[in-house]
Amino acid sequence: MRKVSYISNVFVLLAAMLLLAGSGAFAQNPDSLKKNLPVADTLKAVIADTLAVAADSLVAASDSLAAAQDSAAIVILTPKEIKRLQRDSVRAYRDSVIRNTPRILLTYVFDDSTRNQRMFLWNADTYFNKPVSIDPDTTFNDWFIETPDRKNDVGAASLGVSGSAMQYNNWFLRPQQQIFPFFDVYLPYSYTPETLPFYNTKTPYTELGYWGTLFANKKMEETNIRFLHTQNFTPSFNINFLYQRFGAAGMLEHEKTDNRTLALTGNYLGKRYMAQGGYIFNRIKRDENGGISDPTMVLDTLLDAKVIPITLKNANNTLKRNTLFLTHSYGIPFKFLQKKGGMLPDSLALAADSLAASGDAGKMVATTGVKPDSLIFGEGTMAYIGHSIDASFYSKKYTDAIGLDDSLGRALYHNKFYINPTESADSMRVFKLENRFFINMQPWAKEALVSNVSAGIGHQYLSLYGFKQDYFLEGNSNTTQNNMYMYFGAGGKLKKYFSWEGLGVYNFAGYYQNDFSVDGKVTFSSYPKTMKRGIHLTGKLHISQQRPNWFYNNAYTNHYVWENDFAKTTQTRIEAKLDIPDWKMEAFFGYAMLKNNTYFDSLSVVRQNPEAMSILTAYLRKDFKLWKFHMDNKILFQVSSDEDVVPLPEVALDLRYYFQFELVKNVLTAQLGANATFTTEYYAPGYSPALGVFYNQKVEKIGETPYVDLFVNLQWKRASIFVKYVNAALGWPDNDYFSTFRYIRSQKALKFGIHWPFYVK
Repeated sequence: MRKVSYISNVFVLLAAMLLLAGSGAFAQNPDSLKKNLPVADTLKAVIADTLAVAADSLVAASDSLAAAQDSAAIVILTPKEIKRLQRDSVRAYRDSVIRNTPRILLTYVFDDSTRNQRMFLWNADTYFNKPVSIDPDTTFNDWFIETPDRKNDVGAASLGVSGSAMQYNNWFLRPQQQIFPFFDVYLPYSYTPETLPFYNTKTPYTELGYWGTLFANKKMEETNIRFLHTQNFTPSFNINFLYQRFGAAGMLEHEKTDNRTLALTGNYLGKRYMAQGGYIFNRIKRDENGGISDPTMVLDTLLDAKVIPITLKNANNTLKRNTLFLTHSYGIPFKFLQKKGGMLPDSLALAADSLAASGDAGKMVATTGVKPDSLIFGEGTMAYIGHSIDASFYSKKYTDAIGLDDSLGRALYHNKFYINPTESADSMRVFKLENRFFINMQPWAKEALVSNVSAGIGHQYLSLYGFKQDYFLEGNSNTTQNNMYMYFGAGGKLKKYFSWEGLGVYNFAGYYQNDFSVDGKVTFSSYPKTMKRGIHLTGKLHISQQRPNWFYNNAYTNHYVWENDFAKTTQTRIEAKLDIPDWKMEAFFGYAMLKNNTYFDSLSVVRQNPEAMSILTAYLRKDFKLWKFHMDNKILFQVSSDEDVVPLPEVALDLRYYFQFELVKNVLTAQLGANATFTTEYYAPGYSPALGVFYNQKVEKIGETPYVDLFVNLQWKRASIFVKYVNAALGWPDNDYFSTFRYIRSQKALKFGIHWPFYVK
């Protein structure tokens, strides 16, 4: 309305100007004009008044604007307020930049196909810090078995309790840890710096897992737990927390087992710097019963396991391992990014890295003037210098109380009591501090036929404790070793079709002087159109000469005493593996030649075999599918040329047959079936509680009896859930359900398991 009035006033003003222009009245005062004009000129007077009012209105508006400007001009800010405004301005700009800057992982270590995944895993290489990618376990087939004896192999000789000592049936899978051999039988449950998985994830990732006999009697209850949480604080920096527990009250009396692992680790994948490190703690507490005193109590009857007589009633083992470790390296390019003979400025180089990571080649060339391939750090001639440190403490303590009238307990140790006639308290310890320094040269390109030539030097300090008879007079002391070695490596690849690598280690000083090992690996890959994941054939060669562990040469415990000077053991292994993921097929062949290898005889005393012997192993895994019926098969075949030294089951089977169907489409999938394991009859090893090792026995063969679990296995969105009725065929065709000599597997029980990963897509 005001706008219309203002326009009408303007038109009136223009009309007055035109009417008064000729008479000269426009220049006169409006008041005098009204007095002198006749009545006929009244219209002119009205026009003159209107003009005056309009002029006054314009002047008032002008004054109002001026007042407003004066009002704004008089605002005064204090210095504190000025600083706050400046700080808020800087913060707002920074937040805006962060919100609009993509969080991209810039690292030379992994290629685009790997680092663009939501989550990827790898194992660290402590010799040259070259990661080895691994696949995560995520489905209900991956977590149907949680214990390593069947998750990693076709069964094992074990004490029948989750978390207890075990020895893989497949000889080529048995860990051979030189520092503290009494931990070998427990390593499959835990991790080392070489086997621990490291993560890089776009969003936080958590795993919760429980497996056990939830509704069983507490006297026989089994409880296995897994908790994992990992997340990246930046695209390059990740932390990982892992806790897992294997354990049970046991089937027999006095065999409670508690095996725990805690790992807190971190890794950094930078443009030039890469590091993995952390802390691993492992503790095993086990009540030792020495096994069943009379095997016929199992073979001839179906008794409650808790009433079957055992050999030891008051014996315990406690083992601990603490490890602090770090492996890191830094890359130095010999050929820097160049543009027309000059180096790229830092700002352009940073922009190029971001564009290279985002895959925008067009913008990259427009921004920097160079091609994408030349911008990737890690290409061309490079040198990587690095360092690895491992500080580990191992300990084992065994105690027992065996009375003079306990014939069963005393017979287990062949009536050998060297220190105390009724009680034992044996301790063995090792502290290891090992440092490696290495350089890895990349002569041409990251994916050249010869892509790296490496060398390193290492020092290993060992402080070992094992009781000696002299300590009665001189007091306890430790034996120290300073072992020094050098190592060399090389490798390369031809696109994705061929790769090779080799590593040689030579000890030139210390307890292991003149020991050596040579390892080689070659892989051929083919990618037919119908197989997205390809066909892979891998060959391995291992040759080594090794002085036996210090504890195999020196021992003085309450039940075992020896002092040896064993010759060096030699070992040659040839392995071949065929992997066809799309066919769900894996085949393995291994052949080993051994000489002077050590073993524990029927008296649980360490011996050395001076004769050459051989081991042949063949393994096949093939999963078949017929409509909705699935048949997952694992078959192991082995031959040992000397069963008195290395007894092995000739055939071991793990067969899982089931019917799979969808209960709710894309939400809930179910499997109904049976899982059976079987081994041919052989002299399965016995177990010495005092040493915590398996020994060879010739008293009784076990095997030839199937062990069957009936199950329902569910995949509910991300969660994997199963219910098993274990040992459902107990008593058929006989009662031989031994897991090793004088130790039994679980009797009939209902087992429940759930594995639930949490993450944001």
